[in-house]
This record gives sequence, C-alpha cells and structure tokens, in this order.
Amino acid sequence: MRFGCSFRQPSIRSPFAFARRHTKGDSVIMIKVRSRFAAAPFIGLMSLLIWLVSPVYAQQQAGDITVDAEGIGTSQKDATLKAKREAVETGIGTVLISQTEIKNYELQKDVILTRTLGSVKSYELLEEIRKPDMTVFVKIRATVSLAGIKEDLAALKILLESMDKPRMMVVVEEAGGHGAESAIVDYLNSKEFELVDPAVVAALMKKESDLVNRAAAGDPAAAARIGSENGAEFILAGRVTKSAAGSDVLKGTGLISGQASIAAKVINCSNAKIIAAKTAQSAAAHLSAEVAAAMAAEKAGRKLMDAALFEAIVASFQDTLNNGLPLDITIEPVSSYKQQKALQGHFRDIEDVVSVNKRSYGNGRLKLTVFFKGSADSFSDAVDGTTFMGKTLSVIEVEGSRIGIQLN
Repeated sequence: MRFGCSFRQPSIRSPFAFARRHTKGDSVIMIKVRSRFAAAPFIGLMSLLIWLVSPVYAQQQAGDITVDAEGIGTSQKDATLKAKREAVETGIGTVLISQTEIKNYELQKDVILTRTLGSVKSYELLEEIRKPDMTVFVKIRATVSLAGIKEDLAALKILLESMDKPRMMVVVEEAGGHGAESAIVDYLNSKEFELVDPAVVAALMKKESDLVNRAAAGDPAAAARIGSENGAEFILAGRVTKSAAGSDVLKGTGLISGQASIAAKVINCSNAKIIAAKTAQSAAAHLSAEVAAAMAAEKAGRKLMDAALFEAIVASFQDTLNNGLPLDITIEPVSSYKQQKALQGHFRDIEDVVSVNKRSYGNGRLKLTVFFKGSADSFSDAVDGTTFMGKTLSVIEVEGSRIGIQLN
C-alpha cells in the first residue's frame, strides 16, 4: 500500500461513477490516501513521518479520520470489503507508533484487519466501475474510528504483547462488598489484561493496613508501592461510598434507592505517576437497602471503565513502549569508580535499553535507573549470567521495577 496526502477538491467523476451514502456517523477530517490496489509493505517510514506532521492530521489524531480508499473484487461487495480493509489499515497506521507494535501487527495482519472492520463507522461509495476482466473497482470515503481500533488492538494483545504483558492490580475499598471491584476486573479481563490474582488483593484488603487506606484514598506513592510489591506495573486504586434511602420516585413501590460513587486513579507503579483519575456515580433500586447499594456500586464500577479511561491506559502503555520502563537497578560489590563507569556502558549495550542514568555510587554499591523497552523480568533475563570484566552478573532479587544484581 502506498500512502500520501492530498487536500485538493475531488476531481469530476467519470460517466460510470455514482455516489451513494451509508451513514452512521459524521466525518471529521479529510485525508486522501492513494493506492494502486496491490499490497505492499505496511508503512514506509518516510511516508508515515510526512503524513504525521501534516496540519490536517494533527487536528484530530485522537478522534475519527476520513479516508479515501479503493478496492478491486469479483463483485461490488467484495471490492467494497477490500476498500474498507484499506481504510482500516490506514487508521491502524496512525495508532501504531513503534517498530515493535508494527512487527506484532504484521504477524497477525489478516486477523487484525478482519477484527477491526467494525471501526468503519460509515462510508460513501464514490465510484464503481466494472472492468473488462469482469472485476469490479470501487472507491469509497470512509469514516474510521481510531478509538475503536485501539480497543481492538489491545484486545488482540498487539500493545500488551509489545510491552511483554504488563500486569495490572485492582485495589478498591468498598464497605460490605466487592461489586465495583468485580465490575472493573471483569472489564479488564474482557480486554485480556494480565491481572494480579484477586485472591491476593482480597488477602491484602483484610489486613486493613495504613498503606492500603492511603492508596484507596488516592495516595499515588502508597498505591505504587503496593503494586510494585505484588509484581504489578500498573495499579487502579480507589474507594467506593454507598448509601440507601427512600425516594419520592419510588414512593409506594416498596423499593429503596441505593446510591454509590467511586473515585479511582490509575498509577504507574515504576514512578508513582498518575495516568488517569476519574469518578463515577450510579443508582439502583431494590427491596433491600443493602442489595440496592451493592447494585449501585457495581454499576458505578462499570461506568468508571469507559473509553476515555481505557484510552489513557493504552496511551500510557504506548509511552512506556516507546520511551522505556524505568527500572531501579542496584549492583554490588562494585570496587572502583572506574568499574562503575564501565558497568554503565555494559548496560547501555544491552538490546532494548534506551538510557542508563546513575543515581548514586558509594560503599561498593552502584544504583542506576535503566530505561528498558520491556519488563523487569525481560531485563533480568538479558542480564543474568552475563560476564563483565571477568566476573559474572547474577540477578538475586526482582521486586516490581526494582532489581538487585550481584557481581561475582
């Protein structure tokens, strides 16, 4: 496929061309994509860079895009399907922003394009020509949902596999129940996120420690510490408040109105950075006040996990994928200043290491922050057993994003 941008007015249609509009949504911006029907490499780097810096693209990167695409098939239906696949592939090209993601995409290309066809919200048939060889050529103008593409790519693990399957932990404090937490966990499971075992979370909540209370109240440092200690790269921490009371609307029905609200934050456990913060409220009715409040809490949990929050999580994943996950590395014993300098160079030469920064050196202990495109386990696998100046590096501890290395 060859990509290019054109902002000219459409040319006059041929006598064989006609227009028909299929609508489910409104177009937002125009990006004209030229293709000559033959499949080619996914994206030429220069074409992509030129496209991404174009003023029109910059206006609506996070929303919908309108794409002109073409297809040839044995029938109008077949040709239209191929044109829609081309339009979706254009949309995918705006979402995948790293070489790792593109490589994972290429491995599953046919499956992905089939899965993401639903991201075409509407299309207009601009041109249809029956060719002498009895094939049909069509040209369409399609409105493609980038949000839909991102959800499908995440569900297909394009992003998650690229990040070596980051783990999430859900810690929600809710008196007398787990309705909101269950709804959140169900949502993340449906997107095939890898989660810390809810049984581990339940045991943690029973302790009612000050750390858990602080995390649920919104303290990012406390939440990041809990996540790191339980092997999570990201944590969703929050608190639910519930109440039940009579309602004028329900008067005479015997039903009781339950209300619930949840306030939660999604936090990167490696640096305690808040990725997203959101609140949600809901209500439910039942003969039992306790059940009404529990039902409201579950509805509030489902309401919390909307497209905006999901997009924030995915964006954070992509940022980590492109810029690296910060890992806190401690190496000892390091005998000299010269040796610690050489160690920094040794780590920089490891594949997928983005940068190495020294935090401190003293008393035979070197502390580094290493930005690595992968997980702590992947980095440990790359380092453990390697030799350095006649000695062996042995990973002796991995806790969240903290790694301890012995130099023997």
